[in-house]
Amino acid sequence: MSRAVITGCGVVSALGVGARAFWDALAEGGAAVGPIRHFDASGFPTRVAGEVPVLKTDSAWLREYLGGRLPEATLEGWEASGALRDRKIGFGWVAALEAWRQAGCGDDGTDTWLSMALGLEQAFLEDFGPLLRKESGRASIDWSSEPGASLPRTRFRSRIDLCAEGLVRMLGLTGPVIPHVSACAAGTLAVAHAASLIERGAATRVLCGASDSMVNPLGLGGMSRLGAPSPRAEPDACRPFDRRRDGLVIGEGAAMFVVESEERALARGARPLARILGWASTQDAYRATAPLPDGAMAKRAMRQALKRAGLTARDIGYVNAHGTGTPLNDPAEARAIREVLGAVPVSSIKGAVGHLMAASGAVEIAACLLPFQRDCLPGTAHHRERDPECDIDVIGERPREAHVDAVLSNSFGFGGQNATLILGRGA
Repeated sequence: MSRAVITGCGVVSALGVGARAFWDALAEGGAAVGPIRHFDASGFPTRVAGEVPVLKTDSAWLREYLGGRLPEATLEGWEASGALRDRKIGFGWVAALEAWRQAGCGDDGTDTWLSMALGLEQAFLEDFGPLLRKESGRASIDWSSEPGASLPRTRFRSRIDLCAEGLVRMLGLTGPVIPHVSACAAGTLAVAHAASLIERGAATRVLCGASDSMVNPLGLGGMSRLGAPSPRAEPDACRPFDRRRDGLVIGEGAAMFVVESEERALARGARPLARILGWASTQDAYRATAPLPDGAMAKRAMRQALKRAGLTARDIGYVNAHGTGTPLNDPAEARAIREVLGAVPVSSIKGAVGHLMAASGAVEIAACLLPFQRDCLPGTAHHRERDPECDIDVIGERPREAHVDAVLSNSFGFGGQNATLILGRGA
């Protein structure tokens, strides 16, 4: 059996563009939640997010980071059509190219698979404006006026597969493309699937990860209707495992990885950033937007991942928790961690970058590389008051120095989807 290793990592997050900017900020205890800037959020209940510090993900911005990998005419055509308004598309391209370059993959995408978590297609609410009609205090859409309306070619919603199509074109990937759409667990499952393909010999190299952005009117409005975000429009709105926690903060960004067999990586002189030791997924079958209170299926995911990795609880030196900062998630996850792993350092980066939804697991796997890169465990931004309901060793706002050989990352999604992945130090 071939051991799967990560040889390249690329990140776009509220902490900046690039994995180095991401790791530098985490190592310094940085946090980047703040007022939304790229659209007017003043009319929404929540007005802060983990927003990537880029106002426009247009062709000019993409040319700067992609360096001609996509023809200028193609980029300009997609921009003119309105397709690039969906920010997650560009984030995924930029993160993937960084991972590809770091892994030293060159120009040969032959037989490379793509395993990618995709956020929901974005509805462009502004496109409905010209069609909106108000009569007797009620609003409706007049579809008959669409032919005469001044609207982009890509209207009303984004293409959910455009990010994947761009990566296939940009890198010349010839292997199968596998989408993952399991909500907030999708990014972790995309990486786990890549490792599975390598271990069983189905693929020699997989580009994997996730990109998402719900920092838009539909995403912000929809999550607000669910009551998930914190009602406080403050930089410390998300406070994972803190006694004062009152909701999550939406984030955006991407994290992509190159995964290949350890033997292949070492033979071509690549330095593994981490080994992928084990993974598992389970299903709560409970409620659409709430976890099982006893964390039974979360516990099962962690135990199965440990078994697959051939490790015991004592081998895990750090847990990157799902840690949303919501009243229900954090106690359930804390109970599961305590029962399965005992006294182990735990943190959540969602207070620093927000909840990246489909991309949350991927960006948190990128955070799990920091202990191997710098012997540093990320902190939990805005965690200041211990909660007896979350009786675990939560790393506070300042990162903690530690040398660990194995780390565990949890991702739990709407619909009761749970995923756990375990990483070990690279060669």
